[in-house]
Amino acid sequence: MTFKRFFQLFICYLLSVIVGYGVISFFPEASIWVKGLLFTVIGYIVLCLPLTILTFLKSK
Repeated sequence: MTFKRFFQLFICYLLSVIVGYGVISFFPEASIWVKGLLFTVIGYIVLCLPLTILTFLKSK
C-alpha cells in the first residue's frame, strides 16, 4: 500500500468519526443505544461512500 492510499483511507476514517460524532451531538437527550446506533450507521455511510468511489477510480 502506498502512502497516498494510506493517507486517503486515514482521511476517510477520520471524517467518518467526526461526522458521526457531529450527528450524535444533535441528540443530547437520546439514550446511549440510540446514539450508538446513529454513530454506527452514519459513520458506516460516510466511510463506505468515499472508499467505494476511490475503489472505482482506482480500477479505471
